[in-house]
Amino acid sequence: MVTKPDPEYVQQIVNFNYYTDANLLQMQLEQQLEKKVGRTFAPVGKFKMLFFVDDLNMPARDPYDTQNAIALLRQHRDYEHWYDKSKYQLKDIKKTQLLAAMNPTAGSFTVNARLQRHFWLLAVGLPDSSSLNNIYLTFLNKHFSKFKGTIQDNILAVIKATLALHSDVERTFRKNAQNFHYEFNVRHLTNVF
Repeated sequence: MVTKPDPEYVQQIVNFNYYTDANLLQMQLEQQLEKKVGRTFAPVGKFKMLFFVDDLNMPARDPYDTQNAIALLRQHRDYEHWYDKSKYQLKDIKKTQLLAAMNPTAGSFTVNARLQRHFWLLAVGLPDSSSLNNIYLTFLNKHFSKFKGTIQDNILAVIKATLALHSDVERTFRKNAQNFHYEFNVRHLTNVF
């Protein structure tokens, strides 16, 4: 069953990286907002805005061991405003929500506790091998149902071999400072299938 997006909400995806700072973030967040009354800004019309921040923990730390993009989000969640840097006055930001995701193996390994308190946290680990077997078995059964012959007899062997290869690659090619790109996850397995 396909669900339609909620007509009450508009959304904006904000991708963080090492170079994301408060100025860039504020500019991105303000793109979808319009001035309402006085110093109040909100999404267009009667919509509510859902900001999805991907890789929340990625911005670089400054010499004071803070991340100014994170500080801007915290200020917004705490007080529902940020400052207009050209006019040196407050902008009240209304009707917005924040949803974030982060990779626990990259970037800063902690997020400011004052921002983190505004979130309901959920950690999802890699599924175990029996779950992966079941997931990929479903994929391949559907795909190979179109073919005639005994090709379906090989599905379990293909899955078993692929999972074993993935496990060997993970063990052999460890992520380190020189090979920071050695990151193998379910997305790579899914691309195979």
